[in-house]
Amino acid sequence: AVQPEEAARLKSQLQEGCTLAAQTIWEAEVMIFLNGAGFSADSGLAVYGDVAKVPAYAKRGLTYQDVCQPHWLYEEPELFWGFWGQCYNDYRMTDPHEGYEIIHHWVGKLFRHTDTSKRLQKMCREADRTEDDISPYEVKGRAGSFFIHTSNVDAHHYDWFPACEIRECHGNTELYQCAGSRHGMGRMKAHDDRCKGIWRAPLEYRFHVDKDTMLAPQVAPDESFEVVTNHWAPSGNESDSLSAVPRVGRVKGNARRHTLRHMISGKKSDANWPDLGSPSAAAAARGFGSNHPVCPSCGGPARPAILMFGDYSWRDNDAQEERFNTWTEQVKDLATERKSSPLRVVLLEVGAGGNVTTIRNASEFLLKDLLEAGADATLLRVNPDFPLADKRELAPHVVSLMGRGLESLRMMNAFMGPAALVREMSSAPPPPDLPPPAPDSPVSPGSVGAPPAGPPPPPPSAPPPPPP
Repeated sequence: AVQPEEAARLKSQLQEGCTLAAQTIWEAEVMIFLNGAGFSADSGLAVYGDVAKVPAYAKRGLTYQDVCQPHWLYEEPELFWGFWGQCYNDYRMTDPHEGYEIIHHWVGKLFRHTDTSKRLQKMCREADRTEDDISPYEVKGRAGSFFIHTSNVDAHHYDWFPACEIRECHGNTELYQCAGSRHGMGRMKAHDDRCKGIWRAPLEYRFHVDKDTMLAPQVAPDESFEVVTNHWAPSGNESDSLSAVPRVGRVKGNARRHTLRHMISGKKSDANWPDLGSPSAAAAARGFGSNHPVCPSCGGPARPAILMFGDYSWRDNDAQEERFNTWTEQVKDLATERKSSPLRVVLLEVGAGGNVTTIRNASEFLLKDLLEAGADATLLRVNPDFPLADKRELAPHVVSLMGRGLESLRMMNAFMGPAALVREMSSAPPPPDLPPPAPDSPVSPGSVGAPPAGPPPPPPSAPPPPPP
């Protein structure tokens, strides 16, 4: 935990730290963007501690950790689909915040069209053993100098980034799998009776959830029902602590504009399903004929392909995992080749807290591996509560930014020079109150001091803007 005096110092130096972060990103050749629930929170979605704070669960004494378990699918499917169906509706109808667009813009300006990017794409093509047919959606191309690693299950990255650049280590609410029988839920592989594969929900699909009980009946009472996701509509009692924060069924964002534009349905036929492992969109759609999805192969219960608590039957997106692992290995191989001119890698981590530490652990694991491979690697850790390095030996390579994700990204963007995302004045957020730049005052990672003079002018080999 951050001590009070250190927390006060870090908060007062957030703008200075964001200046250093902008310069680090500008100078990097490779960028890995890692994010957790705190990044989604800026879209108005609920975080770990608040998602299940609704009266229906409070009356039953249920917390998020209680509700987010697969056994409810067999014991009380109305409760299971009430929670996951409303999460799905919330995510489907809420727009990703501006930070996604900011990073998308930086990547297009600084990382996608460089010689390093082309080299990594070639290395990945030669090393990648992924079979495209097992993917539940179409994946075009190979990642170059940029990749996303997220524990968020909202699938919001597909609104701004191609599928080949996304790794979701806990799955997402758009993908479904066969649940099998309850007998097959345990750790024993011999009891696994699930059908193969994962598949997408249809774009037009929504769940019917009774917002008072948070239950989802198997048969929706009326096909013309209105899906309700309150985008911070008044509840009539805003002094109620349950009304003070986003939670399931009551989010704070805007209507979604570019829904899953980079999650493209594949064109495969049903000829090899289910032996190959992934059904066509037409076959998958047959499993969404009621309010409780079923497996399109066996007709048994389906479930979101999401890692839950006490979950031994989750199916990961193996093709996606393989792409990410292949890419990170190639980055490390390139760093090893470049020891005489170290490969500059930046890891930008946003909103990864202490409740579920998957992303924090992944960030520091990758940082350590990259440093050992000879890379000049820096972790920019953005977190309003836990911005410090978890492993003391990595602290010199970690820049601690004690702020919220979108706030910090906007500050970095203001210092990004020609790579900055510039909006029309009428719709732009107010710029941060920036301090004047100090001449030649370097700041070392791990201890934020006075800001540098800002990003250097673009070198002659700077990449051209991406094509429109």
